[in-house]
Amino acid sequence: MGTGNTAKVIAREGGTVAKVFYRHIASDFIEYEFAIYEEIAKTPLQVPRLFSFEKEEHALIFERIYGASLMAEMKRSPLFMPYHIRLLAKCHTDIHNCRDLLLPVLRDRLALRISQSNHLNEREKEKILSHLDGLPDHERVLCHGDFHPDNVLITKEGHVIIDWADAAAGSRLADIARSFLLINYGGLTSSRVQGVFRRILAGYYVRCYRKTEPFAKSELQKWILPVAAARLSESIGEREKEVLLKLIHARMNE
Repeated sequence: MGTGNTAKVIAREGGTVAKVFYRHIASDFIEYEFAIYEEIAKTPLQVPRLFSFEKEEHALIFERIYGASLMAEMKRSPLFMPYHIRLLAKCHTDIHNCRDLLLPVLRDRLALRISQSNHLNEREKEKILSHLDGLPDHERVLCHGDFHPDNVLITKEGHVIIDWADAAAGSRLADIARSFLLINYGGLTSSRVQGVFRRILAGYYVRCYRKTEPFAKSELQKWILPVAAARLSESIGEREKEVLLKLIHARMNE
């Protein structure tokens, strides 16, 4: 059904799917992800039920969700794209209304990923980490960590939010900044038209979110630098990497 950097998802009988982790992934990592999903299950959000961790199979067993992703719907019906972006923003505010969960701290996760990046020198990392340390850290809302249109499924029963492996507790602005960057640059190609279109969508997503939960644009902008830098530690395409590095260097020189 799909493959990723750490696992592949396989359909099984009985209305379940198995997220089968590659053998080089440690069991501790899988148990950690299992614990994350147990916390998410405490929220009122519609998410896939997690049934078990099958150690022998090196797999987590989830409820199978039948539906198309929001991204697929956007491609199928471009005229309804504004509606789909509004739905995405509404789902995100619902996530951020959840609190008091036992999850990793988002700021710590960002700091670790920045320090692990092979695309920044030590002076650059130091400067970005110093900037991160200066950002407000009083919020502890639920942050998805990788929220974009492919992680919302449209079903007969409503929308279901999937892929919670990067969930953390922290600032909603950091999570919004992540989504803004993903909509804008995630999997970016060299197409100029695509680049312009995605900038429009990313900007519209932020405006839709602000209509429900207002915040100052200037406060969101403060999170772009560390969130973009943390993204560099992931397996991303050359074009996206190039654009993010340009953005990071521009922000550092402001």
